Amino acid sequence: MRTIATLLSSAALLTAGSALAADLPSKKAAPVEYVRVCSAHGAGFFYIPGSDTCIKIGGRVRFEYQYGQTYNRRDNATGMRALGRFELDARTSTEYGLLRAYTRVNFARRTGQIYSGTQVRIGTAYTGTAYSYAGNAQTHIDIDRAFIQFGGLTAGRAVSFFGFYNGDLELVGTTAGDGLVTNLLAYTATFGSGFSATVSLEDPLERRNAYVYANGTSGVILAPASVSTAAAAVAATPAQYGGASMPDIVAALRVDQSWGSAQLSGLVHQVRVAGSGSTPGIIGTSGASSDYGWALNAGVKINLPMLAKGDAFYLQGTYSQGATTTVLANPTGWGSAGNGVGKLTFLVPDATINAAGNVDLTTVWGLTAGVLHYWTPTIRQGLFGSYIASDIPSAAYAAAGGAAAANTLRNANYWTVGTNVIWSPIKGLDIGAEINYLQINSDQGKLNGNQGKDTAVGALYSESSALVGRLRIQRDF
Repeated sequence: MRTIATLLSSAALLTAGSALAADLPSKKAAPVEYVRVCSAHGAGFFYIPGSDTCIKIGGRVRFEYQYGQTYNRRDNATGMRALGRFELDARTSTEYGLLRAYTRVNFARRTGQIYSGTQVRIGTAYTGTAYSYAGNAQTHIDIDRAFIQFGGLTAGRAVSFFGFYNGDLELVGTTAGDGLVTNLLAYTATFGSGFSATVSLEDPLERRNAYVYANGTSGVILAPASVSTAAAAVAATPAQYGGASMPDIVAALRVDQSWGSAQLSGLVHQVRVAGSGSTPGIIGTSGASSDYGWALNAGVKINLPMLAKGDAFYLQGTYSQGATTTVLANPTGWGSAGNGVGKLTFLVPDATINAAGNVDLTTVWGLTAGVLHYWTPTIRQGLFGSYIASDIPSAAYAAAGGAAAANTLRNANYWTVGTNVIWSPIKGLDIGAEINYLQINSDQGKLNGNQGKDTAVGALYSESSALVGRLRIQRDF
């Protein structure tokens, strides 16, 4: 009996203790806020906690190795580049339409053949400071994209609305095309059925190439778009590109449908000269003269699903006067001042200044074709070619000495053909190789320079060619 009584007493005490514990205040754990997938804007987007904005985080790592022909022992036959990329894409659906902010930054180290004089000129790359690196190595830090889109408005750094095919199939980039990434303010109106129209105000400084002054006694003096030479060299230059007083104006009509895409675009570009006044009678005492370059571009992309999923054919033609980079701005392409592929470079200025002080615009036109074919879902091949021709005013050619060795103002025509094969064994991983053949010819006698088959400085040649190959391993995430 005592045992039963003891058990009953213990149970009563436990029950009472439990009741008292239940009456004590308790602190509940804060609810866990899980990351929510945002499917409205596609794969990879998720909601920023505490907001209605969806964001996607991505990036890229790329390695490239290039080999190309050289014509003297100072040229690099090889080159390497390691590149890292970070990108953020933030989107919010509003009653006014989509609000988007996008940014992409590239960091790269490149050497040898992949070294780019044009990238130094436009300020996106910095040369190595060590003696052994001088002219052979660059650190490349580039704000590749940074723009806001709100409804039809685009403001910031983005690809120019002028171009259509911008080396899309290529690893090296040797074909005609605009491909310019620049600061701009644009508005796009959509009309339904895939039709749209865009008007864009774009930075004129980044599209400048160069112009030259032709004189029968002094030859040709190059004035780069951004003059950063020594004070003595600047003082010796009778004319320089003037300060910008208007943006480049771009207008484009585009259609995107199931069969593919097509675009017709036009551009107006100011060629503004600022005379130094050091040569009276050439620019005049006012030291100012201007003209307006322009360009037209037409491109079409035709999808070829009857061959294989993802197959497409590209065709583009560009005609320009005084706006040479609309044809030659493919980042590693031919013709931009201080740039070239496979050591094939040739001066193609926006304009020449004749003996009367007038601005004569240079004509450059180019045709590009390309085809993309998927042999299997993981193996694809690009085949592409391009033809470019320049037409410098004959008066400038004659004033600079005609066929004299000192005259670099010769018309040139250029053509290239290339192909690549890319294997993607895993989504986001590309392993590929490309080979390109390039050739430059002159239709005004021999070309002048040391970037051809001849090794002597100032040697003359009527044509020059090069083979350039590149290997790429790339991971996008």
